[in-house]
Amino acid sequence: MRIVFWIAIAYLCVVPSTIAQVEVAQKEEVPPYNVDAISFASNTPGRSRLDVFVQVPYENLAFIRNDESYRASYEMTIDVLDSTGHLFNEKLWTEEVRAETFDQSVSSQAYSLVQRTFEVPPGRYTIITIMRDSETRQNLRLTRQLVVSDYPSSSFSLSDIMIVNRMNISGEKKTIVPNVSPNVGLTSDVFYIFFEAYNEAKLDSTKLIVDIVNENKDKAPPLTQVQHLTAGRNQVFMKIENSTLPVGDYTLYVRAFPLGNAVARDTGFLATTSRAFVVRLRGLPRGVKDIGTAIEQCVYIAKDSEMDNMREAKTLEEKQKRFMEFWKKRDTNPNTPRNEKMEEYFAKVEYANKTFKHYTEGWRTDMGMVYIIFGAPNNVDRHPFDVDAKPFEIWTYYELNHSFTFVDQTGFGDYRLTTPIWDVWQRPRD
Repeated sequence: MRIVFWIAIAYLCVVPSTIAQVEVAQKEEVPPYNVDAISFASNTPGRSRLDVFVQVPYENLAFIRNDESYRASYEMTIDVLDSTGHLFNEKLWTEEVRAETFDQSVSSQAYSLVQRTFEVPPGRYTIITIMRDSETRQNLRLTRQLVVSDYPSSSFSLSDIMIVNRMNISGEKKTIVPNVSPNVGLTSDVFYIFFEAYNEAKLDSTKLIVDIVNENKDKAPPLTQVQHLTAGRNQVFMKIENSTLPVGDYTLYVRAFPLGNAVARDTGFLATTSRAFVVRLRGLPRGVKDIGTAIEQCVYIAKDSEMDNMREAKTLEEKQKRFMEFWKKRDTNPNTPRNEKMEEYFAKVEYANKTFKHYTEGWRTDMGMVYIIFGAPNNVDRHPFDVDAKPFEIWTYYELNHSFTFVDQTGFGDYRLTTPIWDVWQRPRD
């Protein structure tokens, strides 16, 4: 035992200081267009129907003036790959787009929406879409995976869920426009979901229960709807209240139960289907999932009066409004829908939360604070095993001509700042 002890001590004595880098936080990549893929039962034996929707914002197309309007075009390729990665089907076409005014041609709210349908056997698939602008010749590519169900295999089943952007009702006829983006935060106080119920059991009706669960597994109050059925295919619309859902990530679960029976929520259902969605404000970074928390995270850039103004808002809507107004003042390019300054700031907050989390959230730690204020250091000198010294790190910023020292006094990775910060902290508070 004594030999092993002295070998270990000798090893620790010769371990050099570790030179490493803290990475630069990557800003969120906003997809250049949106893709959704939804499966339904097919009339073709042994196949299911796969509807692929592509939504291309006008602002991401190169428009050319043509007489009194503006025109653009793009080539779209949709590849459907099976579970082995082999190409099962492909569709390629050119889409022509027209905008009446220049403002419409650069709008983030105007878009081209296209749909293509594939008949596929049930199984796992990869959908690859490639958009090529005819003017710039730039290729943009998105990939997503999904499972296509075998609907006739059950006496009762539910299709995938479509989020509805708009629905027009004329008599008994309903015309729907899908919400291809997963974000429902830009819709009104309610949105609709659409799916199909396949009633091979020939039930008269079913009880549908919707549960909305956030990423912390918290549930919103359930929604219940009694759905009258006919034999075979049934189209179902359900209204979802959106106004009470704060910013965040959610999963919506629909379960169908026999009517008249006692409902055991986790068992006893006939069929289930689900759909992920998010609630975001326009221009809000994806990492911002709670406005109250996001307001507190502004403490390293906001003046005390600005923090008080945001904190004192009485309602969620007012908090969101004041938060967006705070960042609008700092938008370096207000003519675009994106606020690059806000995206950069919250990218650093997200990186701090992932990298420096200890007893508290990463953005609240000393390392997180320095990182959010000054960004990634040019050099990190780590000393985790120095003899007769607590573990410490030195972060050096060349452009500031300054270094910050963090010491782990407890030995449990809780690094605290030991050098002054106020003389180099030039945040816009005055």
